[in-house]
Amino acid sequence: GGIDQSVLKELPPELLAEIESTMPLCERVKMNKRKRSTVNEKPKYAEISSEDDNDSVEAFESSRKRHKRDKSDDKPWEYEERDRRSSGDHRSSRHYHEGRRSSGSSRYRDRSPEDSDMDDSPPPSLSEVARKMKKKEKQKKRKAYEPKLTPEEMMDSSTFKRFTASIENILENLEDMDFTAFGDDDEIPQELLLGKHQLNELGSESAKIKAMGIMDKLSTDKMVKVLNILEKNIQDGAKLSTMLNHNNDTEDEEKLWRDLIMERVTKSADACLMALNIMTSPNMPKAVYIEDVIERVIQYTKFHLQNTLYPQYDPVYRVDPHGGGLLSSKAKRAKCSTHKQRVIVMLYNKVCDIVTNLSELLEIQLLTDTTILQVSSMGITPFFVEGVSELQLCAIKLVTAVFSRYEKHRQLILEEIFTSLARLPTSKRSLRNFRLNSTDTDGEPMYIQMVTALVLQLIQCVVHLPLSEKDSNTDEESNKKVDHDVLITNSYETAMRTAQNFLSVFLKKCGSKQGEEDYRPLFENFVQDLLSTVNKPEWPAAELLLSLLGRLLVHQFSNKSTEMALRVASLDYLGTVAARLRKDAVSSKMDQRSIDRILKQVSGGGEDEIQQLQKALLDYLDENADTDPSLMFSRKFYIAQWFRDTTMETEKAMKSQNQKEDEEGAHHAKEIETTGEIMQRAESRKKFLRSIIKTVPSQFSTLKMNSDTVDYDDSCLIVRYLASMRPFAQSFDIYLTQILRVLGENAIAVRTKAMKCLSEVVAVDPSILARLDMQRGVHGRLMDNSTSVREAAVELLGRFVLCRPQLAEQYYEMLIERILDTGISVRKRVIKILRDICIEQPTFPKITEMCVKMIRRVNDEEGIKKLVNETFQKLWFTPTPNHDKEAMTRKILNITDVVAACRDTGYDWFEQLLQNLLKSEEDASYKPVKKACTQLVDNLVEHILKYEESLADSDNKGVNSNRLVACITTLYLFSKIRPQLMVKHAMTMQPYLTTKCNTQSDFMVICNVAKILELVVPLMEHPSETFLATIEEDLMKLIIKHGMTVVQHTVSCLGAVVNKVTHNYKFVWACFNRYYGALTKLKMQHHEDPNSTVLSANKPALLRSLFTVGALCRHFDFDQEEFKGNSKVIIKEKVLELLLYFTKHSDEEVQTKAIIGLGFAFIQHPSLMFEQDVKNLYNSILSDKNSSINLKIQVLKNLQTYLQEEDTRMQQADKEWKKVAKQEDLKEMGDISSGMSSSIMQLYLKQVLEAFFHTQSSVRHYALNVIALTLNQGLIHPVQCVPYLIAMGTDPEPTMRNKADQQLVEIDKKYTGFIHMKAVAGMKMSYQVQQAIMVNPNEAVRGFRQDDSATALCSHLYTMVRGNRQHRRAFLIALLNLFDDSAKTEVNMLLYVADNLACFPYQTQEEPLFIMHHIDITLSVSGSNLLQTFKETLLELSKSRSKPSYRDLRGSTITTPPPSPLISVILMIHSDSLVKERKKERKSESSDEESDSEDEALRSRKSRRRINSNSDSDDEEEDVEKVMRSLPEDLSPLLEFANASQGILLLLMLKQHLKNLCGFSDSKIQKYSPTESAKVYDKAINRKSGVQFNPKQTLDYLRRHLANAVITEEVKRSIVKQYLDFKLLMEHLDPDEEDEDGEVSASTHARNKAITSLLGGGSPKNNTAETEDDDSEGEERAGGTSGSLRRSKRTSDSGELAVQMNETVDVMDVIAICCPKYKDRPQIARVVQKTSSGFSVQWMAGSYSGSWTEAKRRDGRKLVPWVDTIKESDIIYKKIALTSANKLTNKVVQTLRSLYAAKDGTSS
Repeated sequence: GGIDQSVLKELPPELLAEIESTMPLCERVKMNKRKRSTVNEKPKYAEISSEDDNDSVEAFESSRKRHKRDKSDDKPWEYEERDRRSSGDHRSSRHYHEGRRSSGSSRYRDRSPEDSDMDDSPPPSLSEVARKMKKKEKQKKRKAYEPKLTPEEMMDSSTFKRFTASIENILENLEDMDFTAFGDDDEIPQELLLGKHQLNELGSESAKIKAMGIMDKLSTDKMVKVLNILEKNIQDGAKLSTMLNHNNDTEDEEKLWRDLIMERVTKSADACLMALNIMTSPNMPKAVYIEDVIERVIQYTKFHLQNTLYPQYDPVYRVDPHGGGLLSSKAKRAKCSTHKQRVIVMLYNKVCDIVTNLSELLEIQLLTDTTILQVSSMGITPFFVEGVSELQLCAIKLVTAVFSRYEKHRQLILEEIFTSLARLPTSKRSLRNFRLNSTDTDGEPMYIQMVTALVLQLIQCVVHLPLSEKDSNTDEESNKKVDHDVLITNSYETAMRTAQNFLSVFLKKCGSKQGEEDYRPLFENFVQDLLSTVNKPEWPAAELLLSLLGRLLVHQFSNKSTEMALRVASLDYLGTVAARLRKDAVSSKMDQRSIDRILKQVSGGGEDEIQQLQKALLDYLDENADTDPSLMFSRKFYIAQWFRDTTMETEKAMKSQNQKEDEEGAHHAKEIETTGEIMQRAESRKKFLRSIIKTVPSQFSTLKMNSDTVDYDDSCLIVRYLASMRPFAQSFDIYLTQILRVLGENAIAVRTKAMKCLSEVVAVDPSILARLDMQRGVHGRLMDNSTSVREAAVELLGRFVLCRPQLAEQYYEMLIERILDTGISVRKRVIKILRDICIEQPTFPKITEMCVKMIRRVNDEEGIKKLVNETFQKLWFTPTPNHDKEAMTRKILNITDVVAACRDTGYDWFEQLLQNLLKSEEDASYKPVKKACTQLVDNLVEHILKYEESLADSDNKGVNSNRLVACITTLYLFSKIRPQLMVKHAMTMQPYLTTKCNTQSDFMVICNVAKILELVVPLMEHPSETFLATIEEDLMKLIIKHGMTVVQHTVSCLGAVVNKVTHNYKFVWACFNRYYGALTKLKMQHHEDPNSTVLSANKPALLRSLFTVGALCRHFDFDQEEFKGNSKVIIKEKVLELLLYFTKHSDEEVQTKAIIGLGFAFIQHPSLMFEQDVKNLYNSILSDKNSSINLKIQVLKNLQTYLQEEDTRMQQADKEWKKVAKQEDLKEMGDISSGMSSSIMQLYLKQVLEAFFHTQSSVRHYALNVIALTLNQGLIHPVQCVPYLIAMGTDPEPTMRNKADQQLVEIDKKYTGFIHMKAVAGMKMSYQVQQAIMVNPNEAVRGFRQDDSATALCSHLYTMVRGNRQHRRAFLIALLNLFDDSAKTEVNMLLYVADNLACFPYQTQEEPLFIMHHIDITLSVSGSNLLQTFKETLLELSKSRSKPSYRDLRGSTITTPPPSPLISVILMIHSDSLVKERKKERKSESSDEESDSEDEALRSRKSRRRINSNSDSDDEEEDVEKVMRSLPEDLSPLLEFANASQGILLLLMLKQHLKNLCGFSDSKIQKYSPTESAKVYDKAINRKSGVQFNPKQTLDYLRRHLANAVITEEVKRSIVKQYLDFKLLMEHLDPDEEDEDGEVSASTHARNKAITSLLGGGSPKNNTAETEDDDSEGEERAGGTSGSLRRSKRTSDSGELAVQMNETVDVMDVIAICCPKYKDRPQIARVVQKTSSGFSVQWMAGSYSGSWTEAKRRDGRKLVPWVDTIKESDIIYKKIALTSANKLTNKVVQTLRSLYAAKDGTSS
C-alpha cells in the first residue's frame, strides 16, 4: 500500500522518523495458504481459475520499476512490496497440505504478480486429502503452459467489469445521500443497506480484484464513497445480539426472529470483508484508509466474537438466560454439545477472514493508539476460548503484527495475556492444538498450545534488521556499519528483555495458589511446549526462553527468601529442563555424521563450516517462507542472534587479550595470535551476515548454491548443532551443580524435589551417576532424616540400577540396607526395585539375598505386606508353562537357596507368605497359587531324586547335600501349610529315614523327612501295611540310635503314625518299658551309693533314658488301657517321681535332661505343674540368683514349649469346632484347657518377669518369649506386664527390643491408656534393666543408644504416648517431677531420664517447648529452694544478718525474713518469663500435676515480690574462700546440696540442649504458652545435626562417686565451686524480653555465654549465640559483671515504676487496672472522666500480644460501650502508650505481667 507523497511532505520530521522506525522491512510475506496447523486438520478446496493465473517475472519487474519511479524516497513500502511477492512456483508441499476452499459463491482466484494474498481463505471445509492432492498436481501441470496477463488484459476480465458496474450502480442509487447527517445512534435509512446477495458477491469479487492487484485502477473518490456506505452496512449488524431471547410466543417466531438477526449480522460481515479487501489491496491511495471504517470493522468483530461466536464454541462464555446456578468452567465445558448451526460456521469463517485482513492492514497502514488497543485486546481473547483454533491462528498473525510494530503496546499485550492465563483451556482435547512440523518418536504429530505459539512468535517478531542502503555513499558506509551493528544487537536484546519479562512474571504467579487459580500446571505445560519446540528451525525463540528460564529458576530456588511453593516448583521445572538438555547432549553425540553429510551436500568451498550451516538454514527458511510467512521473523531472529553471538565472542577475546597484555611476557605471543584469529573469523562471519541482510527477498533464489536446499529434518539437525555452541546447551553442568547444592538445605520439600530432579536426569543418562559429586549427593541423602528425601534417593538408585545392570553390584549394598528403613514409603520403593531386578535380571548373583530380605517384610504394615505377597506370587507362585523346564529349574533353585539362606533365622515368613497367598484365593474359582504349589512340590521331589543320584557318584558332595537339605526343608514347609500336596509323594520320602548319618546335613534330612511324614501319613487313604510297618521300624531304630533332635522328631512322627493310623500300641509300650526300667534301675543304684563308678559309666544311658521317657510321655498317654492293660499303677506319677529324683542330681547335665523330660511330660499332663514339688523346683531355679543359667533357660524353655503346644492344640480345637459349630450348643464348648494354662502362668508369672533383669541375654530372651506367648493367648491381665515390656524395649539386642515393642503395640491397640498409665514405672524399670546389663558397674548408665545418631532408649515408648496430647504432657511432667529435690531420685537415674528426654523423637515444636516451659517452672521453684537451703546452712551469713522489715508493692510492712538478696534477684529475673495469665491457667486442660507446680511457682513468686528491689548485693559476690570459711561443722548438707543440684543442672543442660537442637530463639521459648491451641505449634521440628547431649558435670560427679564420698578438702572445695557455678547459672536463667525493635539485648548474650561456659558445652548453635562479641566473654570471666548489670537494670525499672505511679491521670489516658471483681489479665481501660470516688473508665478488649479496641456489652438488643467506675487504688499502671497497631509495648507487657503476678500472689 502506498503513502501519498504530499501527505508525507506535510508530516513533521519526528513523526516521519517514527513511521519509518516502526515499520520493519522484511515483513511477513502475505499468507498464501493458511498453514494448517490445527488439530482438526481439514483440507481446503483448490479452486484457482486457470485463465486468470499469472505470475510473470516481467510483469513483476515492470511493476517494480514503476514503483521506484513513483516513490523513490519511500523505502519501507517498497521493501514491503517485495516481501509480499508470491513465489507461487516453489511451494513446499512437504509439510503443508494445501488447497483452497470457497465459501458462499464460488470464488475465482486471479493471481497477480504484485500480490499473492487473496482474501485469505476462510476456515476449512471437509474435502478429502486425495482430491486436493490431485487438484494440486493438475494445477502444477496447467501452470507450466499458462500465458501471463498484463494489467490491461486483467482490466478487461469479466470480474473487473462486473465489479465496477456494481459499484457504479450503488453510487448512482445513493447519489444524493448525505452521510454526515446520521449520528451513530440514529436509525440507518433502509436505502443505505445493500442486499444480502449483492454484498456477498461484492465481497467475493473484491477479493479476486485484490488478488489481481488492480484495485488501484478504480477512482479514489468512488472507493471512499463506497467505504462510507459499507461503514453504515457494518454498523447495521455491529451491535445485534444473536443470543437474545425475544419472548416471542412460539418457537417458530423465535426462529424467524433469530434468522433475521443472523442475516443482518452476516451482511455486515460481508461489508467488513469488502471494506478490508479494498484497503488491503496493493498500491491503494492514502485516502481509502478511513479511520471510522476501520474502527467500525473492529467494533463489529469484537462484539460478535464475544457475544456470538465464543458462546457458541465454548460453553464457559455462555450466560444462562434463566440465571441458573453457576457451574465451574470445567463442568460447563464437560456438559456442552459440539453441534453448531451452519450460519454460525459461516459467520465464524468470515470473522477469521476479517481478522486475517486486519493483520494485513496493520502491515500497510499506521493506526492510532486507541484502535491498536482495541485490535490487540481483540487478538488476545481467542487464545483463552476452546474450539476456535482457526481463529487463533489468524489472531497470532494479528497480534504479532501489532507487537512487531507498536513498541509501546508490547507491555500491555503481555499484561493482557497474563490476566487471561487462568482461563486457558484445560481439557486434554483442546489443550494443545498448534501442530508442529515435527513428529515424536512414534511418528505421531506433535502439538503445542496456541498461547505458547503466540508468545514465541511475539518474541521473534521483536527483532528488526536495518534497511539495506542501495544509494548511500561509500564514505558513510563505515559509520553506518557500526550503527547497524548496534541496531541489530539492540534489537536482539529487546527480544531478550521481552522474554525475560514474560518468564519472570509468569513464574512469580506459580507460588502458592492465588484463590482458585493455580498457575503451576499452566507453567508446566508452557515448559513442556518450549521443550517440544526447542531446536526446531521455525522456533528460535524457544532456545532463548529456555536459557533465560534456566537462569531464572536457579535464582528462584537458590534464594532462601523465596516462598517455599515457588522454590519447589522452580526446582521441578529445572529438573525437567536439565533432563532434556542431557538427553540432547547424549543424542547430539550421534549427530556429527549427519552434519558432515549436510556440509558435503551444501558445501560451497572451503569457507567456515558454521557459516555454511547458517547459510543452509537461512536458505531453508527462505524456501518455505511462502507457505509460512512467520518464518521471516525466525530468519531475522537467527541473523540477529548469530550477529550478537559473534559480537560477544570478539568482546570476550579482546578482554582476555587485554588481561594477557597486562600480565606481559613473550610466551603469550601464541595466544595473542589466536585472539587475532578469533577476531578475524568473527569479522568474516559478520560480513557474511551483513551480506545476507542486504540481499532482498527477490534475489534469494539467485543466491542459492544449488537447487537442493536441506529438508526439515536436516534443518533441525543444523539448528541443534548450532545451538550446541550457545550457552544454554552448555549450562547443564551449572544446573546440576545448583541442584546438588540444595540437597543440603534444611527444607525437606526442597531436598525431596532436588532428588527427584536428579532422578529425571539419571533416567535419560545413567552415566551421570559416575560423577563424584552425584555419588556424594545421592549417598548423603540415603541417610537423610526425612522419609520423602530418602525415598526419592532410593527411587533414583532404582532407576539407575535397572538401566545399568552391570553397575547394580556397586549400588546394591546401599539399596538393600534401606529395606529396613523406618519410612514405609522407602521400604515399599526398595521392594519394588528389588522385584524389578529379580524379574528383569534373573541371573543377578544377589537374588537369593534380595528374596530373603523381601520375604522378611511379610509381616510389615498392610501396604508392604500386600506388595511382598504380590512380588512372590509373581516370582514363585505363578504357574510355569510345562515346556519351560529352564524357568522351573531356576525357580526351584531360587526358592531352595532362599530357604537354605534362612536356616538360622527361622522359616515363619515362608509359612506366613504361603498362608496369605492360599487364603487370598480360597473362594476364587481359578487358583493359580494352588496350581503353582503343586507344580513346585512335584518338581522339588524330582530334584531330590536327582541330587540323590548325583550324591552317590559325585565329588562335590558338599554342594549337593546342602541342596538336598534345602529341597527337603522346602517340602516340609509346603507340607506344613498344605500337607495334601505331599500325599502322593509320601512313599518316595520314606526311604530317606534310613539315610546314613555322617554329617550335619544327613541329620537335617532325617528330621525333616520325619516331620513331613508326621503331617502326611495321617492323610493317606489306605496306605499299605508294609509301608507303615517299615516306617515304624525305621523310626524305632532312629529313636534307639540317634541324638536328642532326631529322637524328638522321630518320637513325634511315631506318635502321629501310631495314634492316628496303625494303633500299634504294644510296639511303643515295649520301647517305653525298656527306658523306664533302665531309669528305675539307675535310680536304685544312685540311691544306694551316689558315688558309685557304675553310675558315671552309665551316664550316657541315663541321659538318653531321661530324654526318651519324657519324649514318649509327651506323645503317648501311657495311662490308657491300650498301653498298661489292667494295671492299677498311675504311670504319670511314677514318671514324675523318677524325673524329680534326678533333678536333685549333683551333675548339671543330668539335672538339665531331667528338667527336659519333665517339660515333655507336662505337655501331656499339665496338671502335674501344680504339684508342690514342681512349683518349688521351678520357682527356686528361676528366682535364685546363684542357680545355673542353663537350668534357668531350660525351665523357661519348658514353659515356652508348653504354651506353644497349648496354642497349636487350641487352634486345632477351634478348627474342629468350626466344622461342627452349626449343630453344637455354645454352652457345651467347655474351655478347660485355657483355664488350666492361665492358672499355670499365674503361678510362675512373677518369676518369669523378674528374669528380665538377668545379665545373660539368652535368659532375657526366653523370658520374653514366654511372656509374649502368654499375652498372645490372653492368659493374664496385660497391665502387669507393661512396665516390664517397656523395660525390655531398651534391651541392647534389636530382636528383643522389637519383640517387646510389638507386644506393647498389641496391648495398646486392645487397651488404650494402659501404656500411658505405666509409662513412668516402665522408665524406672528400664533403668534397672540397664543397670543389670551394665558390663562395667563403675560406668554411668546412659539413656541413649549411639547408632548413626543418638536414639533414646525409650523412644518407642514416647512414640506410643505422643499421639495423645494429654497423655504426652502428663508423661513428660511426671518425668520432669523426678528432678524435683523432694523426689530424692538418685543422680544416675536422673541422668538416664535426662538422656531420654534429650533424645526422644520429637516431631512438633510443641513437644520440646512444653518441656522447656516446665523446666523453667521446676527451676524457679526447686532451684531457688535449693540455694536458699544451702545459704541457711552457711554460718556467717545466717548469723550476721538482722531481720529488717521492708515494704511490699502495696506499701504495707512485712516482717517475715526475706530470702537472700541474691535469690530475690534470681527470682525477680525468673518470674517474668513464667507468670502466665491465671485465666490461661484455668483453661489449661493439662493434668493436675501441671497446675500444682504452677501454683507452687506462684507461691514462691509471692515471697519474691516482697523484696526491696533496691538491695545492692555486691557484698554477696562470694568467692570460694569466703564460702569455705563459712561452712558449718556438719558437712552433710554440703553433700545433699551437691546431690540435689545435679537434678537442676541436668534440667538446665537439657533446656539448653533442646534449644540448640531445635534452633529456638529465647523469645520463641518465652512466648510459648501450654494453653494455646495445639495448631500454633504444630510445625515440624527442624533438627540441627551434630548436637550432642553431654552433661559433663553430672558425668564427672558420678565418675568420682561424690554421692557417698569421704569429705576431703578437695571434695569440699569442688562442691563449693559447684555451688558458685550453680548460683551464677541461676542468675542467668532467664532472658530479657527482646527490645521493641527485635534486637537481642546484651544481657541475653551474656546469659547464653554463661550457660554455655558453665555447662561445659561448646558455643550453642543458636541464633543468639552466634552474634556474641568477645568483650562480653571477657567480662564474664572477670567476675559476673552481667549479674550486677542486670540488677541495676531491674533497679532502674522499679524506680521508673515508682515515678510512673506518681503521675496524674488525665481524661483519655490509657491505664492498667487490677479490679478485684474481674479475673481478666491484663485489664486495660481508657479514662472517660474523674468522679468523686475515683474514675469513670471505658473498658478495652485485647490481650498481652494482641491489639486493643473498645469493649462493648449488650444493652437489650444493642451493643453499647462498656463503661465502669473504679477507685484510684485499683490503678496499677498509668499513661500507657499503645503502639501504632494499638498493641502494648514489650516493656509494658513485662511490667504488667510482674505487677499482676505480685497482686495475684498477695491476694491468694
